Amino acid sequence: MKNKKKAIICSISVLLAAVLICVGAFAAYRKYREHRPIKITVDTKNSVGTFDGFGASACWWAQVCGGSDKAEEVAKLLFSKDGLALNIYRYNIGAGEADNVNSIINNSWRATESFYVWNEEKGEYEYDFTRDANSQKMLDLALSYGVVDTVVLFANSPHYSMTVSGKASGGDEEYVSNLPKENYGAYVDYFLTITQYFLDKGVPVKYISPVNEPQWGWGGGNASQEGCHYTSEEIYELYRLFAQEIQKRNMPVKLSAPESGAIGEETKEWFKAIYSDETIRKSLGTLSYHSYWSDDFIDRKDDFGKWLKENVPDVKIEMSEWCQLPCIADTKSIFGALTQARVIANDISLCNASSWSAWVGVNQKGVAEDGKDYSDGLIVASNDFSSYEIAIRYYALAHFSKFIPAGSSQLNLTRNVNDLKTWKSGDPQDKDIRNIYEVSTAAFKTPDGKIVCVLVNEDDERKVKFDVDGVSKMQIYTTTENEQMVNTYNGKIKTVVMPKWSITTVVFE
Repeated sequence: MKNKKKAIICSISVLLAAVLICVGAFAAYRKYREHRPIKITVDTKNSVGTFDGFGASACWWAQVCGGSDKAEEVAKLLFSKDGLALNIYRYNIGAGEADNVNSIINNSWRATESFYVWNEEKGEYEYDFTRDANSQKMLDLALSYGVVDTVVLFANSPHYSMTVSGKASGGDEEYVSNLPKENYGAYVDYFLTITQYFLDKGVPVKYISPVNEPQWGWGGGNASQEGCHYTSEEIYELYRLFAQEIQKRNMPVKLSAPESGAIGEETKEWFKAIYSDETIRKSLGTLSYHSYWSDDFIDRKDDFGKWLKENVPDVKIEMSEWCQLPCIADTKSIFGALTQARVIANDISLCNASSWSAWVGVNQKGVAEDGKDYSDGLIVASNDFSSYEIAIRYYALAHFSKFIPAGSSQLNLTRNVNDLKTWKSGDPQDKDIRNIYEVSTAAFKTPDGKIVCVLVNEDDERKVKFDVDGVSKMQIYTTTENEQMVNTYNGKIKTVVMPKWSITTVVFE
């Protein structure tokens, strides 16, 4: 009997050992599958679409920077080939809160100077294009480097004199339009008169954007910036008037519509209605969205991108504004740069964005109690612009903008590893599942025939093997928290080793 028990125990031990070996082998295999070298195959022959470039808004830093001794340095950092080589300049047509005695905006950066001013002697409003001089200076400096080929004029609100509340920071109540219908025509004329001024100066204004983030409340007693809420019907009516007047005046500009503050069902409704409106479509240049609130949701962007292809297939889609909200990564943290680079890659590869613009080129320093700066600009400056610093997220954009000029073709790529990562937030009220790829990717063919791939690694060290036709050599540029935009290799094609938490640009020739 004892021998039989020993035999049973021995058999069970052998079985358990076998199970443990199998479990260990499976775990090792799974870990290998998740972290094995990634093989990326780039389809160099079939273009997804032509890319129009990268940009940033001059809101609201330009009106301060233009009057400082840092103006040329900042313009060069953002808009020259030695800097980010941004080719899209988003000029804010201010709604005049800096001139409004009733303004409740207490941040001087965010209260704008307007071209439309009250003439006491005449008792009426008139245009004075010597105003907003600092912002105009920054635009001129940006254009002087010969890279900027697209200027977008955008407004957060109509001029305060046209609004219901008498303020450009929204209505007295939230979620109520601040532009009465009887002033629609005045707003159209005001915006196009300013547009014509810039065109007459020779500024390459390609798009105008009179409605910005219409779904938000914009109003009440605690407004912090200019903004205006619109209902869907108000958006369509206003854009129809803009389109009719552009056509009547035969102006060489197109509409960007409607600069939705986030992707989602409301945005789809607006895009489809605007796309279907014959009058608006004649003057429609881009359908524009902002990439807020979807940083950690690959599925949302994938679904949105598929919807765009099916419902608005032949209109340019632009991502015209993004920064991290809430900004939980400080300006020196690689995680802020990784988030921005991931968002850029996903907007391009999943939503087929034809251009991508950062919310602001420069923002005010925002030092918190922990001594770290959580401002959201590519560059951060003191309130008087006597000093500034470059944030790591500046280099996140550089990994794209310095290597992918306007006119490049977006390419499809495939890879052999599914590294989708999912998780829930720590908030028990939050039912959403987050999901991102540990390695995000985007690929382009430049006008001079180079193949550019950008890799965003939010994992441990990873190896990548490329399959790219017609190339024989490569250059590799890498950013980590300790070193930014370092040319780490220049030679024959080889396996790319991405450091832990890094951004890598590979240029093939």
